[in-house]
Amino acid sequence: MIGARRAFAIVSGAVVILVTAALGVRAQGPRRSFAGTELGEAQLVAALASAPPERFRPVGSSSLVFQAELAGTIDAAFRPESRSHPRGWLAEVAAYRVAIELGLDDVPPAVLRSIDRAALRRALDPEVDFDELTSELVLTGNVARGAFVYWVPGMLRSDLDTPEGITRWRGWLAQGGAIPESDLALARDLSNVLVFDYLIANRDRWSGGNVRPLPNGRLVIRDHNLAFPFALGEGVQARMLETLRRTTRFSRSTIDHLIALDEEALRVALAADEPSMVLEDRQIAGVLERRETLLSYVGALIEAHGEEAVLYFE
Repeated sequence: MIGARRAFAIVSGAVVILVTAALGVRAQGPRRSFAGTELGEAQLVAALASAPPERFRPVGSSSLVFQAELAGTIDAAFRPESRSHPRGWLAEVAAYRVAIELGLDDVPPAVLRSIDRAALRRALDPEVDFDELTSELVLTGNVARGAFVYWVPGMLRSDLDTPEGITRWRGWLAQGGAIPESDLALARDLSNVLVFDYLIANRDRWSGGNVRPLPNGRLVIRDHNLAFPFALGEGVQARMLETLRRTTRFSRSTIDHLIALDEEALRVALAADEPSMVLEDRQIAGVLERRETLLSYVGALIEAHGEEAVLYFE
């Protein structure tokens, strides 16, 4: 996909995308490393899927989520099916699978995993009342279904989600804006997160400390339990579009991947060789509708400013 040529034409307010080279970007399994680190993503996925949990410690403030200490070298966030967020665990896994299709390397790996009730109780922090916990936890038979998401260590606090921080990086992503050399990777990641959040309808990014960089200057795109809603009100849609408009510069690779993300590719990615997909048909329809809006926005910008100015990042 990288380097594929494309042309955007604006016809009656819509974007017609003419792809003049084969795209061929269907993801072939996890990428080699996570967010520019030395951590192999395939190894992360394998550990999340199979490493025995040794302790569960509640860490959620607005939803049920645990830090799961795993045997081995990594930890996980365990987001189980809960009464207040019955599809949050599925949204975490769907977000990771969509990220792979977009070529993003900074969304933490997430896998579906079930934990036996007895095992959860044995490993639960002793200060937690298990009986009280089960009033929110959904159990299917004797298991808690959920998502194990890579617990990223070493994330830094930042001002990226404050008004001052947003004003600073919004200038980077404006046409003609100067980006310090040391912040180029971060600027690209910020542009990507705006695209990603709009596509999956994640409206919960810019609050609660969800924007955290790593010491290497890369951004971690995490927490997607509220993504992929069944419906969005007009006011929410308008706010999401306004957030997207914080950038007029995009990654060429990300937009190439977005072009290739048609319904067939999306369904294949979401199924991932499992008997059922992690999203329902109406959620998939919403992703595809937002994809068209994204491509229309990018196409209009290209018509106004030129392809090189808009597809600014690789």
